[in-house]
Amino acid sequence: MTPTTVRLYGFAIATAKVGTGLFFLINTWLIIDITGHASSAAIALVMTVLPSIVLAPFLGVLVDRSQPARLAVRAELFRGGVLVAYAALYKAGLATAAVGYGVGFCVALGNELQVLCWRAAIGRGASPAQMFRLNALTVAGGQTGQVLGAAASGFALALFGAAATVLLTAATFLASAVFGALEPAPASRARGLRPYLAELGDGLRHIAQRPQIAFFYLLILANLTVIFGINGMLAPFVRDELHLGPEAFGKIDAGYALGAIAGGLAIVRLSQRFGKRRVLLAAFLVAAASLWAFAHGTGLAVPLLAYVGLGLAFQANVISLSAAQLAAGPAFQGRVNASFGLLNGLVGLAVYALIAWCSAHHLFRQFYAAQAFTMLAVFGVVLVSTRREEIRRLLRPAMGAM
Repeated sequence: MTPTTVRLYGFAIATAKVGTGLFFLINTWLIIDITGHASSAAIALVMTVLPSIVLAPFLGVLVDRSQPARLAVRAELFRGGVLVAYAALYKAGLATAAVGYGVGFCVALGNELQVLCWRAAIGRGASPAQMFRLNALTVAGGQTGQVLGAAASGFALALFGAAATVLLTAATFLASAVFGALEPAPASRARGLRPYLAELGDGLRHIAQRPQIAFFYLLILANLTVIFGINGMLAPFVRDELHLGPEAFGKIDAGYALGAIAGGLAIVRLSQRFGKRRVLLAAFLVAAASLWAFAHGTGLAVPLLAYVGLGLAFQANVISLSAAQLAAGPAFQGRVNASFGLLNGLVGLAVYALIAWCSAHHLFRQFYAAQAFTMLAVFGVVLVSTRREEIRRLLRPAMGAM
C-alpha cells in the first residue's frame, strides 16, 4: 500500500464515522418526532443491532467472494442513497415509524458491510506491519470522525433542520464512497462460486483449525462486553448514583473519546517500544483499575479520568485484531470477521438485558466492580496463554513499513 492509498483509506474511514455520529442523534430525534413516543428510540437502537445478528454470516461470504474495497464503496453509496430518500420522505410528510426503523436497519447494514469489507481488504492486501498501522489508523480516524459528527449533529439540527441534517449525513457517506473509489483496485481473483452453506462451513472449519483466531477475537469480545456495559449504564449511573446532570454525562462520555483517540495514535509507538504482549497485558490492567475507580468514584473528576483510562485501554483491540487477521487466511477474512460479529451482537443483547436488570435494582457500582474483576480474569488468561509459541509469534514485531 502506498502513502496515498493509506491517506485515502483514512479519509474514507473518518468521513464515514462523521456520518455515523451525525446519524445516531438525528435518527433518534426523527423517530421520536414521528411517533411522539420516547420509547420508540429503544426500538430504533435495536434495529441498529439486528444486521450484525441476522445477516452477518451472509455478509461474510459475500465479502470473501468479492473485491472488499469496491464492495465497501457500494455500501457507502447504499447508505447515502437511503438517507437521501429518507430526507425527501420526511420533508414531504410521508415518513412513518416503519420507514424510520427501516432506514436505521439499512444504515446499520451498510456500516456492518463496510467494516467487514475494510477489515478483509486490510487482511488480504497489507503486510503485517502495515496491517497493524492501518488498524490503529482506523481507531484514531474513526473515533475522531464519530466525535466530530456527534458534536456537529446538534448544531446542524438547530441551524438547518432535520431534513437538511439527514442530507448532510448522506453527503458524508457519499464522500466516503468517493475516497474509497479513488483507491487503486487490486487484481480480481478468479474463483468458482460454491454453494453458500459450503463456503460458510469452510469458514467455520478454518476457525476451528486455527484456535489462535478465536483466542484473539475473544479478547476483543471481552473488551466489547465492557464497552456495551459502560455505554448502556453510564446515563443512569451519572443521574441516579453520581447525582449529576446532562453536562457531566457529556463530559464523561467525551473523556472516553479523548482516551480512545490518544490510544489509537499511541498504540503503534508503544508496541514498538515495549512489545505488543506487554502493551496488551498493561491494557487489561488499566481497564480493570479504571473500572474499579469508576465504581467507587464520586463527583466528576474520578469518573471522568476513569473513562479516559478506559478509552486508552480498549485500543489494545488493535493488537488483538491485527493478530487475528494474521492468523486467518486471506481468503477467509470476511467469514471470520462476520462469524465473530454475530457472536458480538448476541452478547451485546445479553449485556443490554443485564443492564436493564441491574438498573432496576440500582446495582450500578456493583456492575462496574464486576467488570473490573472480569478484566483482571482476562489479564490472567492473557498472561498464561501468550507464553505459548503459537500465540506469542503473532505478537512479535513485523518487518516492513507503510
